[in-house]
Amino acid sequence: MHPVKEVHYHTRLVLETFLFAVILSTFTTVPCLCLLGPNLKAWLRVFSRNGVTSVWENSLQITTISSFLGTWLGAFPIPLDWERPWQVWPISCTLGATFGYVAGLIISPLWIYWNRKQLTYKNN
Repeated sequence: MHPVKEVHYHTRLVLETFLFAVILSTFTTVPCLCLLGPNLKAWLRVFSRNGVTSVWENSLQITTISSFLGTWLGAFPIPLDWERPWQVWPISCTLGATFGYVAGLIISPLWIYWNRKQLTYKNN
């Protein structure tokens, strides 16, 4: 590969990785910062087992975990030899994160509704 083309290729990969990180942090970190703020103890409480204290924190936990799970599942098609355009980094991971986030938005109210008698929140 020509040196100039190689630099351009690596620059493009860095840009694509950065944009993927922006999308993933928009689905995960930004909502956490808006709801929990910079309080590290609150973050640890929400993302530990049964540490949520409100419906909002439960929804936050579900959407964040589903976004990461969707990203992880979206990485599976990358090494397969299908040679499809959507298999290129980071398209499948971005699609997985988006589908995971949307699934979390759908699942969280259903989860809260079906488990409302079992869930005991300190602030409600």
